[in-house]
Amino acid sequence: MSLFKAREWWSTIVGNKEEFDQGCLCVANVDNSSSAQDKIIVGSYMGFLRIYNPHPIKPGDAMQAEDLLLEVQLPEPILQVEVGKFVSGTELLHLAVLHCKKLCIYAVSGSLGNIEHGNQYQLKRMYEHNLQRTAYNMTHGPFGGIKVRSCFM
Repeated sequence: MSLFKAREWWSTIVGNKEEFDQGCLCVANVDNSSSAQDKIIVGSYMGFLRIYNPHPIKPGDAMQAEDLLLEVQLPEPILQVEVGKFVSGTELLHLAVLHCKKLCIYAVSGSLGNIEHGNQYQLKRMYEHNLQRTAYNMTHGPFGGIKVRSCFM
């Protein structure tokens, strides 16, 4: 007898003929919502960035259209996505997107829409760093004991 039961809580099919790697997925409260509910952030080698707000579904049901908060195609392949305190002077979380030759930091924000259209989500680039060499992956954290923001390596 098992103490645990595994159940499918939410699922979706992402992209058509797109390629992904282990760094292309991140789970965090990327829009800094007051409910502190985590979102699923997925980036692909085709440059698509998608942010999902999953809700539990009944077995056999499909994902709801409103679960997809944002879908945007960036001009370069996405190697990795991370969420952290990447902007000085604020405690808000921001999205870091690693491309082959640059690192971009984005703010994800949602605004209330009309009743029929739902909420509107936007991606705003805060800054970017051009890299001298081709990137493969990154790591971030409070290096050197700095706790108010994250640093990259």
